Amino acid sequence: MSKSYTLEFNGTGVVAEGFFATDTLAQLWAESVLENRGYDPNELVAGNWDADGQNDDGEQCYRMLFWANESDAENDPGANAICQLCKVGDN
Repeated sequence: MSKSYTLEFNGTGVVAEGFFATDTLAQLWAESVLENRGYDPNELVAGNWDADGQNDDGEQCYRMLFWANESDAENDPGANAICQLCKVGDN
């Protein structure tokens, strides 16, 4: 069964949505979207899934941040992230 994921681009309001069977497939999709936007796939850094509050239905939300490179990601809580991959439910 597929789960809905959204890719939210920080500071732009742009959101992409996809449906995937696993978190791994969703992460690969996010990386391919970033590559299509001109980011070097060999430089991209993805964080771990972390809790991101609850939605209006009281379900736990999670996010995975993406940075353009290691120096942007180092000790960054998300201010330098390019985007975040979001999901609701199971982590």
